Amino acid sequence: MQIDRIYYPVETLGPGKRIGIWTIGCNRGCVNCSNPELWKSDPGRDISIDNILNMIGGINKPDGITITGGEPFLQVDDLYDLVNGIKNYGIDDILIYSGYTLSELKEMKSAKVISVLDSISVLIDGAYIDSLNDNIGIRGSSNQRINILNNEYRKRYADCDKGERKSQIVISDNLIMSFGVPKK
Repeated sequence: MQIDRIYYPVETLGPGKRIGIWTIGCNRGCVNCSNPELWKSDPGRDISIDNILNMIGGINKPDGITITGGEPFLQVDDLYDLVNGIKNYGIDDILIYSGYTLSELKEMKSAKVISVLDSISVLIDGAYIDSLNDNIGIRGSSNQRINILNNEYRKRYADCDKGERKSQIVISDNLIMSFGVPKK
C-alpha cells in the first residue's frame, strides 16, 4: 500500500489518541487541499500490509485508527486487507476520510468497498470545498458528512462536528508535520 506516513498519537483526527495513516494518491484535486503532496501516486513508497500491521501491533492500546490521504479508496484492495488486519488486532474504532461520498462508494458495487464500509466505525465523506470551510469540527468543509457506520460509536463521535479545530505540530528527523483539519 502506498503510504506517506504513519504516526501515533494523533489527537486531532478523531477522538482519543489514534494511529494516523496517510495514503498516497488522489484524483480529486480539491482547491486548497490540506495534503496536495499526497496526490501523486508513488510506487516507491509501497509498504506491505504485513509491515503496516506489525507497526500497528507495536502500539499498546490505541484509542482508534484514522486513515486519510490522499484517497484511501483508490487502493481498495490494500485498504480491504488493512482494515481486516486492524480488526484482527481488536481495534474497532476505524475512521476513514474519503473524497467520495458514501453513496458514490456504494454505487461502485465493489464487494471490497462494501466490506470496508461494513467494518469501520466512521466515514467522513465528500470532496473538500474551500468556500464551505467553516472552521468547525473534524471535517474540512460543511458539505462533508460524518457518517457513523457503527452505532456503538455514535456517542463517542457526537461532538466531532462541533467546536473549534485543533492542530498538532510534530517535529521528527528535521521534518515539521501538522496534523488536523486546517482552519481556513
